[in-house]
Amino acid sequence: MGRAKEEWMRREENEPMYEWIEENYGEDAGEEGSETWNEAVKAFEEYCEEQQRLEEESYWQDEYDYYIFLTLKDADLIFTKDLSELRSMLTMNNVMSANHTYLKMVLAHAVTILEVYLEDIVKSLIVSNDSYLANTIKNVKPFCDTSFKLSEISIEKDGIRKFVIGKLSDSLYHDIPKVIKILSGIIGRRIDISIKDVCRVTIIRHDIVHRNGKGKDGNHIEITLPFVLDALASIESFARDLRANLATLQSAQ
Repeated sequence: MGRAKEEWMRREENEPMYEWIEENYGEDAGEEGSETWNEAVKAFEEYCEEQQRLEEESYWQDEYDYYIFLTLKDADLIFTKDLSELRSMLTMNNVMSANHTYLKMVLAHAVTILEVYLEDIVKSLIVSNDSYLANTIKNVKPFCDTSFKLSEISIEKDGIRKFVIGKLSDSLYHDIPKVIKILSGIIGRRIDISIKDVCRVTIIRHDIVHRNGKGKDGNHIEITLPFVLDALASIESFARDLRANLATLQSAQ
């Protein structure tokens, strides 16, 4: 690659910076590489960091606003409705239900519905109860084993709660053992339910999403209508057992 092309690519990559400096400093920025120019570059970098922080705060605020009004009962109703609609789609359309690609899509989406449901439960619990927030900070990673700067946390009302909710968005809610561990930490009591069947479904979903339905051995997984209906039943059974277990632990506190 020639030097001229390299320079052109560099300027293209840094075009937002040049435009910002031109708009905010104009001729006062001086020549590129000068002391005043370097100060302008540093100011641009600080501006970008501040914009990123504001965007992150806005995202956390939006999530917080959503979970303020989302009760566990709401989460149950959404989950039940979405899973029921998926089952109806399977049983009502005989042609599509024989299509292997369609069945893979349905199974993968069923796990997505479960993921959203588990995330809703986790965050709804934290928003609804100060003790659960304290338990989360004490027992759940990354809060229990990682240091955070105070500058990362808004000093406004409920800033810590918004921060915790935001960080938990990075969790993988199809990782069932991890989610059970998170929920146990939030409640402050061990959740003891069978996860074997639902983990089998999430593993197959992983094979569908990342290997187009092939297992680690490279062989295609046979996915039929009864197989997918059974997967939906496993997801539903796990969700029911989890909510019953949570209700029992909450009432015992």
